[in-house]
Amino acid sequence: FIGSPAMNVLKGRISGAAGRPAFKAENGVEMPLASAPGASDGKPAAYGFRPEHLRIAQDGVPAEVIVVEPTGSETQVMLKLGGSDIVAVFRDRIVARPGEIIKIAPDLASVHLFDAESGQRLAA
Repeated sequence: FIGSPAMNVLKGRISGAAGRPAFKAENGVEMPLASAPGASDGKPAAYGFRPEHLRIAQDGVPAEVIVVEPTGSETQVMLKLGGSDIVAVFRDRIVARPGEIIKIAPDLASVHLFDAESGQRLAA
């Protein structure tokens, strides 16, 4: 994927496609979906989200802080989400230390779903 830092991508399966859709990553983390039209429950997929489309949220998923890197007007935070390494970019300065757990949530309108076999983007 083009961009720096690169898009975060988790591999897993779509769950609850008919009711309340979600994405169950291979690492055990469940990520929210706004919708999953045309996707069947259990369909293998990849869940993509850009680092700048994450926010700190009380109702988010827990992630462990690995590194906090202030870069002027932004703060890059390397996180461990389940067993996966991801990157978040926050516009505000983040006060967090390595080992600390923060809760994060993606902007659901900016989540990308990809078919695991073809790599084609699915409607999300």
